[in-house]
Amino acid sequence: MDNGQPRQRRASGEPARHAQYPSYPQYPAYGETPQAENPQYAASYPGPGRRSSRGQRGRTGGREGLWLLLLIACVVLLVAGGFIVSSLYSGHYPAFRKRVEAMAPDTFFDGVHVDDIHLGGLTLEEARQLLTGTTVAQDQQYAFSITVDGKTWRVTQNELPLQRNLEGVLQEAYALGRQNDPTGSLSPFEYRSQVREQIRSGGAYLYTQVTYDKATVRALADKLSSRVSNPARDATVSSFDFATRSFQYQKEQSGTFLGSDEIYEAITAQMDARNYNGAITLSTHPQQPTVTQAQLQQNFGLIASYSTDTLASFNRNKNIEIACAALNGTVLESGKTLSFNEVTGRRTVDKGYLMAPAIAQGRSYEEAGGGVCQVSSTLFNAAAMADMKIVTSTPHAWPSAYIAPGLDATVDWQSGQKLADSLDLKIRNNSPYPIFIVSYLTGSNFNRVCLCTVEIYGVAPGDGTRITLEAVLSEEPIPSPTPRPPEYAPLDELHPTPTQEIIVKGREGYRYKTYRVYYQDGVEVRRELLRTVYYKPYAEQVRIYE
Repeated sequence: MDNGQPRQRRASGEPARHAQYPSYPQYPAYGETPQAENPQYAASYPGPGRRSSRGQRGRTGGREGLWLLLLIACVVLLVAGGFIVSSLYSGHYPAFRKRVEAMAPDTFFDGVHVDDIHLGGLTLEEARQLLTGTTVAQDQQYAFSITVDGKTWRVTQNELPLQRNLEGVLQEAYALGRQNDPTGSLSPFEYRSQVREQIRSGGAYLYTQVTYDKATVRALADKLSSRVSNPARDATVSSFDFATRSFQYQKEQSGTFLGSDEIYEAITAQMDARNYNGAITLSTHPQQPTVTQAQLQQNFGLIASYSTDTLASFNRNKNIEIACAALNGTVLESGKTLSFNEVTGRRTVDKGYLMAPAIAQGRSYEEAGGGVCQVSSTLFNAAAMADMKIVTSTPHAWPSAYIAPGLDATVDWQSGQKLADSLDLKIRNNSPYPIFIVSYLTGSNFNRVCLCTVEIYGVAPGDGTRITLEAVLSEEPIPSPTPRPPEYAPLDELHPTPTQEIIVKGREGYRYKTYRVYYQDGVEVRRELLRTVYYKPYAEQVRIYE
């Protein structure tokens, strides 16, 4: 690098010699201030911020020339670009403009058809008015006939309204040529242009569909079926003489029937075929009764009977007689449920019930209607042997003296208590025929043992099935608990001297399983667990009067 020192050229082959220079003072490095001992050069050295006027003018002129060249180049490029754009515009714009105009956003494209009507060039509203004035209007004026056995009914828009999906199809047709490429390989403009061209050349055809409410058709079919059908009538028991145990019958009758399913299928087939002005012809079918009077006379009779011995207690037997009279003559239709408490009513003195022993809270006490549980227990056994449904039954607190353990059914309906909250016996007639109940007390001297009987009449099983009840002790008896401390009471008129009485008798506990056993020709064919009975143990307790 030249530092301002003169150079000498040496001749070829001449040995190098050290140049001899005068003893000049050393210039300071760029940016440094000349030393004070060289004052003769301090004024001419161009230090920082000091340039010679000649060098400054040279550099400024170079920059102005460069900017001028750049400006000329930009002007040339603009002129060339304008020429190219002008050439492209003049050569391709008419075709481009034509494609854009063909994709106008407010009309259907050429080739789009709905219900075979061309919609090209129409707006949505124009297309809607055109189609509403043709197919939809015609459908709304439809009427077809249904003839059954020569009698005709007409079905119109009033009975079965039609719904056409016109609006949805119009929107679908309007969208043709306006979607984007689902694959994403084409630009929206190019894809839509290709679809529009395909529609224009090949056409696009969409069709509306007619819909109807099938629930309305089902209601029409049910109504028409009930009008044209005269179903066969089975023979029935018109009455039952409870005194003579004899039945009176209503004779069977043939009939005709047209099922609602057949009518429904005929109407839906007509609607689905768009045969809105056609005709349907149907006929009823003969129908024969399934039960004749001869069959009833052969099968109706006593199904089951059960009796229990009463106690030699006048009041108790009188209460049983009143309850049997209330139950006697009950007719239980097929599928119906009998409530013992509802049939006999609340046991009160006003109805003639007398005070007699009853059981509650593990204790025996006197109440109006005591002993009525024997009627409910007798009914329970008769109904179970008649294969009726036992809906609700409750055993006593401990086994009863008049019936085997596991076969009793207690009832209780306290004053002020709701029927739904009472201890009740409920049975259901699960046969297709009515059930007739006869109940009575045999014996006129209520101070002696009498016989409580319940008979069930109806249609007995045709296969000779006989049913009995069997209660089986399911586990060893549960010992009675340790006796409770005695109760103390003051002397009164009934207890004038110190004495004691048992108010809760100590009892063992038992568990029984009650089965309904089926026999055919004297042979057990099956058994059914009817219920599990638990008699809980009681600790003895006495009351001391002193």
